[in-house]
Amino acid sequence: MSFTFRIPGKISALAAMALLAAASVAQTVDNKPEVKAEVLDRVTSLLSTRAYVPGLDFSKWQSFVDSEKAKLDESKNDDEFTYAINEALTKFGASHIYFASPRSATARTTNSIVGIGITQQRVDEGTLIVRTVPGAPADKAGLVPGDIIVKVDGKTAEGSKGIAGEEGTSVVLTVKKADGNTKDYTLTRSKFSTKRPEELTEIDKNTAKLSIYTFDLSYDADNVEALMKRAAKYPKLILDLRDNGGGAVVNLQHLLGLFLPEDKSIGTFVSRRLAGDFTEKTGGSEKEVLKVAEWSRTSERWKDNPNVQVKPFKNTLPRYKGNIAVLVNRFSGSASEMAAAALRDLGGAEVVGTKSAGAVLVSVIVPATNGFTLQYPISDYVTVKGLRIEGNGVVPTAEVEDPKIRLPNTKDPVVEKATALLAKIENRSTGIR
Repeated sequence: MSFTFRIPGKISALAAMALLAAASVAQTVDNKPEVKAEVLDRVTSLLSTRAYVPGLDFSKWQSFVDSEKAKLDESKNDDEFTYAINEALTKFGASHIYFASPRSATARTTNSIVGIGITQQRVDEGTLIVRTVPGAPADKAGLVPGDIIVKVDGKTAEGSKGIAGEEGTSVVLTVKKADGNTKDYTLTRSKFSTKRPEELTEIDKNTAKLSIYTFDLSYDADNVEALMKRAAKYPKLILDLRDNGGGAVVNLQHLLGLFLPEDKSIGTFVSRRLAGDFTEKTGGSEKEVLKVAEWSRTSERWKDNPNVQVKPFKNTLPRYKGNIAVLVNRFSGSASEMAAAALRDLGGAEVVGTKSAGAVLVSVIVPATNGFTLQYPISDYVTVKGLRIEGNGVVPTAEVEDPKIRLPNTKDPVVEKATALLAKIENRSTGIR
C-alpha cells in the first residue's frame, strides 16, 4: 500500500531534513550485524511505545520478528533486510505499517529516483509503456505511451526486470512502435523527479476532470487552486483519485476546503487518548471504534478538538458550486478514501469505480537509524456517517472496472460512466444539505 498520512505542516519539512541528514551518515547493513541490531531495536521501541490502533496488540511484534529470524539473519543488503522486516510487519494485518530502506526514504523526501522514467504494464508481447515522465531518459529518447519494450539488453522483456539500475549505467531497449516497426534505444539511467503535477482536462463543454495523483509531499496547493479557478466555469466536475495512495492530512483538508464548508466535520480521528477517555468515562471498550467516534462528537473535551474532529480548511477561493463525481479504485488509499467519503456524505457526490483500498490509519514516518525509516499508525478514522474505512473501503455508488490498460487519449469506461451520471443531475450547489 502506498504511504498515506504524513507529519503535517512545518513538522513535515523538518522531518524531511532530518531524514536526509540521517541518510548522509547512515551505514548499510551489508555484512554488519550490529547495524541490523541497532535498526531492529529502534523499530521495536517505536512499535511498543508509540504505535496505536484500537484493538491491535503491538506486543506481538517480537513473535513476528522471531518468525522471520532466518530471513533477517541471512539478509545481505539493505533491500533484503527491508523485505524481511516488512514480512514481519505485514503480520499485524493493518495498513500504514511500513519499513523503508535509506534509498526509498531519500526518494520520498527528495521526490526523485534513478531510472529511465516510465510507468509500465506487463503484456503478452513484453512491457507496455503506459506513461513517460517528462524530462526523464525515456521521454528524451522519444519513447511514448503505447510503445512496447520487447527486449532488454537483448533478453526477452519480463515486466520491469533489467530496466532498473544504478545512476550513469546504460540499458538497451528493443521497442515495438505503433506502426509495428522495432527500434533499439540506448538509455542512460539518471535521476529524475517523481512529482506529477495535478491536471485539469475538459471532457465536454459542461464537464472537466481534475486529476490528483497524490496528497503526499509533492501535492501543490497553488496549482490545485489555479486549476479549480479554471474548473469553476464547468457545471460538472470529475475528481479522479484513482491510484492515489494518499498523503498528508493537511493537503486533504486543503482540497476539501475548495468544495465543503470549513465548519463541518468530515470524520473523527480515534487516538489512544480519545479511546482511553471514552473507556474511563463510559466503561466501554476501545475496540468499539464507531461508538468512540460518536461519543467524541458530543464530549465537551473532544467535540471541538481540531486534532480529533477533521474539518476542511478555510479557503479564500470560492467553493466549487457544481455537481461532482469522484473516481476511486483499489489503489485509492487513505486521504483519497477520506476525500471520496466526505464529498459523498457532505457534498452529494457520486462515487464511481471500484471499492477503495480500505487503508485509513493516521500514521507518521520517523527515522529508524542509519537512514532507514518506519511508518507506524497512531489513530484510526471514522467518517461523519459512521463508516470505519480501515479494512472496509469506500464502495462506489456506481461500480465500473478500470480498463485493463489505461493509456492517454483512449476510452475510459469509468470516466464515461461518471460523465453520464453527472449529465442526468440537475445543477445544484455542493455543500451540506
